[in-house]
Order: sequence, then C-alpha cells, then structure tokens
Amino acid sequence: MRRAAFILAVLAGACGSDSAANVAGTYTIALTIQQNECGILGNDPGTSSSGVTVEVTQDGSNVTAKVQGLAGLALGVATGSATFTGKVSGNSLDLSISGTVSGSSGTCAFTRNAHLVGTVSGDVLTGSVTYTYATNKTADCGTRDSCQDIQVFNGTRPPTVSL
Repeated sequence: MRRAAFILAVLAGACGSDSAANVAGTYTIALTIQQNECGILGNDPGTSSSGVTVEVTQDGSNVTAKVQGLAGLALGVATGSATFTGKVSGNSLDLSISGTVSGSSGTCAFTRNAHLVGTVSGDVLTGSVTYTYATNKTADCGTRDSCQDIQVFNGTRPPTVSL
C-alpha cells in the first residue's frame, strides 16, 4: 500500500511539473499593429516598428520585461509603466501592466492596461500585447469598455550558451 502511494505521488509530481524555461535576456523586438479599435496605439493596423529593446529578467517563474528607449517612454506615458510583470510557465509568458495614468471623458474615468502573452523557442520570442481600458462603466465610456488594440511581435536575444 505504501509503495502504491509513493508511485502515485511520483507520477503526480512528474505530470504536474512544468519547469520554467530560461527567458532572461536582452531582446531586439519588431512590432506590428494588428488592431487599433481604441486608438491607444495611435497608428493604423499594419504599422510596424523595429529595433525595440526589451530587457527580460527572471527569478524562477517570476518575470519582468522592461521596454527601453522611445517605445518604453511611450508605454510609460500611456500606462504609467514601461515594465511588464508576470509569470513564465514552460516556455509561455503571461505578463501585464495595470495602468496608473488616469484619464477622463465626460463622466468616464479610465486607465490603460497592457497584457503581453508570448512564447520563447530557443532565443526567439513571439507573441502579442493587448491594450484595453479599465473604466468606471458610465455611459460616457462608450466603446472604451470593450475595445482592444493589439500589437504582434517577434524578436531575438543573443544565443544562450549551456555550460
């Protein structure tokens, strides 16, 4: 009976383990606007930018991604931060910025949030960033309650070396 319980515990642990990939590094990213319903991004779908530097740090499954340069400045102006925080599970990233910059339109009060989902494969990072409003849900908020702006991205970091 003890042996069966031990085997089940080992199997449960093996099935449940989803070690975090090494995602840390300095990535050079290219982004393309896929959707601009809210106008947060300020450009038309299909507009691209490249050469954006993102510094990703990792402590176990906890991850931060700091957007550098002018892109980081623009992100900070829109949301209040240029740093995404969240988790890595396996090779999947789930990071976000909860906006702190308040805005208003009539009786609508809002902030802008950003949610990054991505996948790392070797030294390549791909994914999307979705920008939304958090509002007080008044009638003046209109489409801010449901609109989304989306950027898709891909980028690379220098090759990692296993020793």
